[in-house]
Amino acid sequence: MRLTLLYIPMALLLAACSKSQSLEERWLEKSQRKEVIVFRNGKPDSSDMYMGEERSFYFQTRPLPPSSSRASESGIYFYSLAGDSLILKTRQEKFYFRMSADGRSFTIGRFFTDPGGLGDLVIFEKQ
Repeated sequence: MRLTLLYIPMALLLAACSKSQSLEERWLEKSQRKEVIVFRNGKPDSSDMYMGEERSFYFQTRPLPPSSSRASESGIYFYSLAGDSLILKTRQEKFYFRMSADGRSFTIGRFFTDPGGLGDLVIFEKQ
């Protein structure tokens, strides 16, 4: 019985130490700071290891005005990388994608409807 009581706290301690870190990374659009991308499998990497591998991100766009007839483009997007392009699987469309050298921002071709004032290339910063 005493031996079992010693093992329970040890098991709890090991379980607490072995929790993996979240692989989600949150990025905020740089100029207007209203769109958010959360990469669900860590940030995209242009290394050969990830080229062509299907991954996903969650996109959160700004709230639409009540008078808007447009559907929200927020949701999960599946993608793969190919050179300097991000390929959205559901649309089978390529968009420019380039991670900065320091890994703190990336530039992506705008794959969502312009909410007003964003260019064709959009920069997101790591949060």
